[in-house]
Amino acid sequence: EERRLFYVAMTRARDELILTHASDYGGARARRVSPFVLEALDLPTSAVAARSAAPSLDPRARLATFATAEPAPIGPARTEPIEGPLTLSHSSLDAYLTCPRKFQYSHVLRVPTAPHHSIVYGAALHHAVQEFHRAEARGGVMPQAELEAAFERAWTNEGFVSREHEQARLAAGRESLRRFRDGQLAAGAVVPAWVERDFAFSLNGDRIRGRFDRVDIVATNGASVPDPRVALAAASSGAADVIEPTMDLMGREEVTITDYKSSDVRDPAKARQRARDSLQLQIYAMAYEAMTGRLPDALQLHFLDSGLIGRVPVEPERLLKARDRIRGAAVGIRTRDYEARPDTMACTYCPYREICPSSAAR
Repeated sequence: EERRLFYVAMTRARDELILTHASDYGGARARRVSPFVLEALDLPTSAVAARSAAPSLDPRARLATFATAEPAPIGPARTEPIEGPLTLSHSSLDAYLTCPRKFQYSHVLRVPTAPHHSIVYGAALHHAVQEFHRAEARGGVMPQAELEAAFERAWTNEGFVSREHEQARLAAGRESLRRFRDGQLAAGAVVPAWVERDFAFSLNGDRIRGRFDRVDIVATNGASVPDPRVALAAASSGAADVIEPTMDLMGREEVTITDYKSSDVRDPAKARQRARDSLQLQIYAMAYEAMTGRLPDALQLHFLDSGLIGRVPVEPERLLKARDRIRGAAVGIRTRDYEARPDTMACTYCPYREICPSSAAR
């Protein structure tokens, strides 16, 4: 187990890997180089004995080898307002609204974060669902085995607490996909019109960009319905899958925008409240209106782990509140206001809690 953890740690290196060793860690006996290091470097165990037999430097000379150069002076932080339109996304807006300091770390300084198992799990689930819909758009039905294979191809063993934890999450993902597939094959299930479609629109002079997970367009009053066999070449080769209707829709069509979530929500009331409070869904509604000239009829969160769907109608007053929140965040970003807003819950789940001097979780 120690050897496995050591190798996993080494694989996290991106540009270079530095292994250090000291013979004196404060104990009574001198420490030898770990045999794991010798295995990794393909060195014989005799290399340690040869190193130990070599004459050692004077302790002061040894310390001098660790001397570092003075760092270059850091210039003053920029304080002038950002000129011109901003390009914003739900991710950047959510980071700023949660805590401006978090936005600074993630989107200005771009401080890298350690991999987290929930991100790996969610990304793999989303990839598998997307592949299922791509096959569906081509008129096919992806077998369960292929769906699970797509899930596993997108999987990386990063950020998990243990091997057992990783295996448990893999099993949970397979079960979630089985439930999802059964629902998509049930009688009356709708084939999505748009899958993973990019969008961009202007709001208060700034650019909002994002991507729909799924848009359903269900025709009523005898209208035509989207034909999943049309425009497949463009859908398969482009960044977005768009299934165009075979003719202009006549009459009324019902439009539902869905965002897939990997979080495990099992209370229907909580699922609806999450959908009602979702800034991301409100952004989707604004984007759809900008693209088509009309608002969607409903917004929903599909929680893959439980199969629950939190569905809410589009409410103009919530759209107004969402626009106000976006406007406020844009003002703060433009004026470079990165003052921290410590909050115990937010700080507990913040990936920068260990380095943020204002964190309420340390």
